[in-house]
Amino acid sequence: MEIIELKKNNYLTQKETTKKAFSNLEKTLVALRRLNLSEDSVIKINDKIQEINSFNEDSERKFRRKILIQKSNIINLMVKTEGLIPEKHYQNQWFVLGMTTFGIPIGLVFSMAIGSTAFLGLGFPLGMLIGSMIGKQKDEKAKKEGKQISLSFE
Repeated sequence: MEIIELKKNNYLTQKETTKKAFSNLEKTLVALRRLNLSEDSVIKINDKIQEINSFNEDSERKFRRKILIQKSNIINLMVKTEGLIPEKHYQNQWFVLGMTTFGIPIGLVFSMAIGSTAFLGLGFPLGMLIGSMIGKQKDEKAKKEGKQISLSFE
């Protein structure tokens, strides 16, 4: 079984942002077609594409939102079912986790040591840096294991 084609709707892809979202989803599907995916994953991906192909509202904004949501759903499906991750997946994830997990406690330590709550925000950039480094290490490990797929199109 193969991943179905995404049908372009010229009426709903007039704005540049919608064209870019549509193009990124098409490129993602091309990259996924090259992989040996399970039949269950292909069926789920085809269901998500079918939702986009059968979109029948007149709002380009809603169409773009549908595209972005379905692309995110497809990528999450790949992570959960196939164990495949896009480039910088963990780095982006740990960026936020580092800010909250490490940044807040570091900021509290600074603010208590100095005696002013004005320095509470000092921990956020340090937490983001720590989180990015952890995420980068996890991404490198996934790349070495062959679990990383290239989906960057910018």
